[in-house]
Amino acid sequence: MVTRLRRKFPIGVSTTDAMTFLNEAFRKLNQTSKGGYIWQIKHTTLTAPAGVATDISLPADFDPGKSAWLRTTTTSPTAGVTLTTIPYRSPQDFYLQENFTSMGVGMFSAWSYKPVFTLTAPTSYTWALNLKPSSAYPLVANMVFDFAYHSVSFPAFTMAANVYFPTPDQFDSLIVDLAEAEYSRIYGRAGWEKIQQQAMQGIMEIIDTYRSDRWDLAGVSDLVIQAQERTSDKTK
Repeated sequence: MVTRLRRKFPIGVSTTDAMTFLNEAFRKLNQTSKGGYIWQIKHTTLTAPAGVATDISLPADFDPGKSAWLRTTTTSPTAGVTLTTIPYRSPQDFYLQENFTSMGVGMFSAWSYKPVFTLTAPTSYTWALNLKPSSAYPLVANMVFDFAYHSVSFPAFTMAANVYFPTPDQFDSLIVDLAEAEYSRIYGRAGWEKIQQQAMQGIMEIIDTYRSDRWDLAGVSDLVIQAQERTSDKTK
């Protein structure tokens, strides 16, 4: 991809600059889907320590704006009962889970997350996961979860024979085109708007295939169609 990009500029582009603009193009590609792409999904394990409820630190690259999934594992002390996916709830619905007044230990009905701010210098913030209801505590032993989430960022890729962008091959030419448009925009080369527009159009044509929420969207679309059909039947 570096070689392809350099060939587009007769004045010559260094390999370092070419890689910089390809990384920028990849970053912009990741921003084009509100629901996230399948290559942004990562897996890790989280542990709720034995004892009373406490914040569970989420990965540093956790994206709070996209879907995530939490599931108990076979190493959990109550795995025979709770080996299932625990649904995410918005903050308001999350606290309604306290309506469950009598739950078994480790029998969690929902999870949510919150920001944790450090206001003293150097200021920073992280994300922490919480579980409800409170009556599912205290845990008799550590409880381990499998956590799948969208990563908010990728480290800059370097030029090497064994280094590739984690995108399907269909995106290679689009990433190169976006990089060409960005380079041309910064250095005042005419026609960058058209190149960028064509690349974005190409992305829009294949974006649905690689969105990580495509099955959810398909289900919503089916419900909308069914509702429209029912409404149509009522008006006949």
